Amino acid sequence: MKYFDYLEQNKNNITECLDGIFKRYKVQPVGYGYVDCITMRDKFEDFVNDISELGVVVNISSWWCYVNPNNPSNCGCPQGIGGPLSEYYDGWFSELQNDLYDVGEVLIDNIKEEYDLQLLTSINMKVINDINYLLKTPFKYTPIDVIEGNKCVVPGLWLLVPNDWRR
Repeated sequence: MKYFDYLEQNKNNITECLDGIFKRYKVQPVGYGYVDCITMRDKFEDFVNDISELGVVVNISSWWCYVNPNNPSNCGCPQGIGGPLSEYYDGWFSELQNDLYDVGEVLIDNIKEEYDLQLLTSINMKVINDINYLLKTPFKYTPIDVIEGNKCVVPGLWLLVPNDWRR
């Protein structure tokens, strides 16, 4: 069975579970779908593990700064190009202009061709490891200025689901 066939056959259950997982881990989707799901760093590994069990793969991550108006010293940058208000925390998210993380076309093509929970889980584990590694190097908010300690940087995980899925 192909990955998207699995998702479509189980759409109602998967979307209901995803919505519950979003609430559990206080995940902030940027729009109305399941792409660009902003996840606090202390919750992102558990979030990815839960969506792995559900059978959903992460293929890309964008980068956001969590802007906490109650603790401006926790922000490490001037909060660049804007984004959504947080549904769960005081403040908002500001999109960073750093390059997207991409798990790789070959892995994604493999999972699309044949739904394989073991492969899917290994891809999502790669995402966790790669994001943790990337967060060890300071992100930039201008070509020469860095975000001190990546204090505010959080990933926006892109779930590979059909484009027409809405929350």
